[in-house]
Amino acid sequence: MRAHDSIEVAPMSQQLWGIEWAAQLPYESGGFRVEFSNYARAKGFIAANYATVFEEDATTSPFATDLNPAKQRYYQTFGDFFEFFHGDELAGLLVCTPTDWSSYYIRSAALLPNYQGRRIIQTFYTSVLFPVLQRAGVERVEFDTSPSNMAMMHIAARLRFNNTGTVLSERWGAMIHFTKFLATDKEDVFLRQFCAGVKYQVRERAQG
Repeated sequence: MRAHDSIEVAPMSQQLWGIEWAAQLPYESGGFRVEFSNYARAKGFIAANYATVFEEDATTSPFATDLNPAKQRYYQTFGDFFEFFHGDELAGLLVCTPTDWSSYYIRSAALLPNYQGRRIIQTFYTSVLFPVLQRAGVERVEFDTSPSNMAMMHIAARLRFNNTGTVLSERWGAMIHFTKFLATDKEDVFLRQFCAGVKYQVRERAQG
């Protein structure tokens, strides 16, 4: 082990925005408890369950097989890991990273199959994740999903994410990019420059 590998550093979201997720948690709702974690704890759940949750071949899934040192250092430096417990069982994991000084990226949200459909991660988003980020001055939250992932499409609409583009890569194929603007002035720019027709986002704000 090199000397700097053993040095504990604050998560990047704390370094950038002063967010101490551990101080915001645990959060409890609907029989679940959310705790802040780290890569060392989370990687076991990822290796054991992500191929199943995301319907990947366990022998080739990058979640279970891609463990190169640079990737591990990236997650140790930038990753925020939120563990979802049901009783004593680790039922799910949410992994996020800062994209830059103003944007936060949801990299993966995984619940074991028998716990899916209860909206616990969605509730955590609206009750904890989004409000904390907004108070810290983060302007947007983003994620990508496959065009075939209809469940995520519905969740994105329900949580008021905007479809802000498409991504093509050799890693994941075709993906749709979604953005939830936490800063209304940034959403106004997007709507004004790129969106024709009825702007439900503005209407909803006026009603709220």
